[in-house]
Amino acid sequence: MLLNDLIILGRACPEPLKDGRVTVCLAGYSYEHGFIRLYPTHPKMPIKRWDIVRIEVERNEQDTRAESWKITDSKAGWDKLPEKIKVIGLVDKRDERRNLLANLTDPSVKTINEAKRSLGIVKPEIIKTYFGDNAKFGEWKQLGLPGMTDLESYLTKRDYEIEPRVQYRCPEINPPSEHDQQVLEWGFYEWFRKNPDNREQVWENAGINKENTEIYFLVGNQFRYRTSFMVISVLRVPSGKIEKQIFPLKKWTSREEN
Repeated sequence: MLLNDLIILGRACPEPLKDGRVTVCLAGYSYEHGFIRLYPTHPKMPIKRWDIVRIEVERNEQDTRAESWKITDSKAGWDKLPEKIKVIGLVDKRDERRNLLANLTDPSVKTINEAKRSLGIVKPEIIKTYFGDNAKFGEWKQLGLPGMTDLESYLTKRDYEIEPRVQYRCPEINPPSEHDQQVLEWGFYEWFRKNPDNREQVWENAGINKENTEIYFLVGNQFRYRTSFMVISVLRVPSGKIEKQIFPLKKWTSREEN
């Protein structure tokens, strides 16, 4: 299938595969197909948040989640993957970004889970931000073998002693649901790598608690634990008027539709 309108919303921190490659989970939105997860993707993909891209994809038979796809020939053509994605546009207007997020928002993570979806957007009421201990710190070294250059070239989640976490509630349901989730956004970990002595600023960078700013979380569940969600991306837009869609935006494409 050719995706012609994939809006990049977030990329998670790199993680190792058992064969020595390092991959990044990419999440975005297509008006035609709904939320999209691409996995695996090459860390060198020349893209950024809000880019609109064209890419040929196919179903990932090892991942039955409706939103999950992989780039065609992703394993045999691994080194060529950065060349397969083409940036064709950009969602650059603030109003357009704000309206897109607002019209895709679900009342709660619970709502997303009950709909059997693995990706979604919520508007959180943030209670606390903090750093937790990374239980998998150093674990990738058990996988590594000499000559695995991907593992030697990129820092993965398992290379960081800490993990950013956020406590928040979804206030639109009664009673409000509360969550404590890891933030996977790659930009957070890149900040840690480049600024190890100034980790706290990562929350300010994300726009949390910034005046006249609306915060949304792009959340996704885990492959093995379908009811356990994490924050893939912290999305921020300037406060302003929201135009609601007359008809709801499509949020997912069932596997039976393909």
